[in-house]
Amino acid sequence: MIVAAGQFAVTPDWKTNALTCVELMAQAAQQQASLLVLPEALLARDDADPYLSVKSAQRLDGGFLR
Repeated sequence: MIVAAGQFAVTPDWKTNALTCVELMAQAAQQQASLLVLPEALLARDDADPYLSVKSAQRLDGGFLR
């Protein structure tokens, strides 16, 4: 099994983070990875607001998962 680690600095903007995730997924797929591990709270993060990841939560049919 090939496992990929997608390390990146999560921003406060979920749309930016979603684009980064898509790019990392494509790179992992090109390397035939079966599993891609991404950062915790990748939806949104800001050191000045520890609750931003919770406040940024989206519905399963929301824009982040599309």
